Amino acid sequence: WLKIFNRRPTRKDFRSIFLAMAVGSSAGFFASGLMSGTFTFAILGAAGTFAALTCFAKETPNITKGESCRLGVVVVWISVFCMWLLWACVYMHQMVPLLYPQ
Repeated sequence: WLKIFNRRPTRKDFRSIFLAMAVGSSAGFFASGLMSGTFTFAILGAAGTFAALTCFAKETPNITKGESCRLGVVVVWISVFCMWLLWACVYMHQMVPLLYPQ
């Protein structure tokens, strides 16, 4: 794979790359590790929502309890989605490495 970077790639190089990609079976977004991690982040989001609604929502002179609950849910799910997206990108990058050890 590294020999491709030392010279201009030819049509034969691209054929071998596409053949190597076609031979392996890919589960794509439904890979078992990706699905179990997604399920784990969904559980984390549900636990965070429960904590936001029961422990951290309170009424103050500036915000009602209902608004505090909605804000807590939004903060929890936006943060869970951002953490999941970062984890999923790192996980999928490791599924198809660009450089192989010698």
